[in-house]
Amino acid sequence: MKLGSRIDVAIVGGGMAGASLALLLAKFCPNLSVALLEQRPLMDPGASIALPSFDTRATALAAGSLQLFDELGLWPQLKPYCAPISRVRVSDRGRAAGVAFTADKQRRASFAGMLGAVIENAALGPVLYRALAQLPVTLVSPAQVERVRVCDQGVDLGWQGEDGPGCLAARLLVVADGVDSPLCRQLGIETERVEYRQRALVATLATQRDHGGVAYERFTDRGPMAMLPLPRRDGSHRMALVWTCPEEDAGELQALSPAAFVQRVQSAFGWRAGRILRSGELQGYPLSLHVAREQWRRNLVLLGNCAHFLHPVAGQGFNLTLRDSYHLATTLAAGCCTGESPGQLNLLEEYGRARRLDQQLTIGFSDRVPALFAAPGLLAGGLRQAGLLGLNLAPSLRASFIGQAAGFGL
Repeated sequence: MKLGSRIDVAIVGGGMAGASLALLLAKFCPNLSVALLEQRPLMDPGASIALPSFDTRATALAAGSLQLFDELGLWPQLKPYCAPISRVRVSDRGRAAGVAFTADKQRRASFAGMLGAVIENAALGPVLYRALAQLPVTLVSPAQVERVRVCDQGVDLGWQGEDGPGCLAARLLVVADGVDSPLCRQLGIETERVEYRQRALVATLATQRDHGGVAYERFTDRGPMAMLPLPRRDGSHRMALVWTCPEEDAGELQALSPAAFVQRVQSAFGWRAGRILRSGELQGYPLSLHVAREQWRRNLVLLGNCAHFLHPVAGQGFNLTLRDSYHLATTLAAGCCTGESPGQLNLLEEYGRARRLDQQLTIGFSDRVPALFAAPGLLAGGLRQAGLLGLNLAPSLRASFIGQAAGFGL
């Protein structure tokens, strides 16, 4: 991109959030010029997708997210790398009641029988960038954005790249550069934080039997444990483990040998998924809740983890971001039809009002459920069991819960 270029929308941050928004803007707002700036070198869209059998991170995509990717024409490319989720089983260790969700009566028919799917990030990223390479989206990489100035007409950006400094002017800036965003700090946008003093332990497990499309959420005395289906590879049945533990417990677990860690997982999780044979590399990530106090201003929108970084207990972070991206793209498309600038405050306020309830419900759920299931004592245990029992007995409550989790709620 030449020095001094002017465009309609500049997206800073080329991760899954920024790339997904760029694809949605290309679909719904084809008349808007879009640039995507990423500080790291972008992957070659022509390179083959090479996935390891183990030591890989994965993302649980809700059914609503799958439908969105289908609208973008990407489902045929994503499907070979996905393990469908047809059933979710939720249980509380040491207590009888549990609840199971299925998608048999889901109102959307595009992915009948699926609550969602799990895809490895090493496949999702390349598929997104292969699609972007076919669209009129300007990719600027590597580009370390160092200066941002908001003015009446839009935003001026300055960055350092391989060929030296660059700059552009945009009518709308979308900040999608992740949690602890440097640009948010530059812009004076404050973030509310909750430190959970927990760590998410992530590993790929080999199991003796096929998962059958079942995902598990197990609340243990050391924190919630998710076991998510993965596609079979190299002759192995695989599941993705996300175990949320207090910091001290996580340190102890990470110090175990692979064999001892497998035994600990088997003991805590039980035998619902059969025998666990081995574990790939165990990685740990500190957990906190980050919510930006402002998600939009005139000529500015925050998206993805810099807007809201959630506890992983419900696996809703990226799904919420996709819903935000869809609503932002369709709101801007409506504004284009009436000749409005993409950075106009009334458009961005309309977007914010449309997203408020979904964000409040999703963020509140991800924040409160871990505390409830980590609380000791008979009273907390009784409340948990009452909640699980209520989901079993109340069809309307189950339908609402499933609809929200599947991304169809709002």
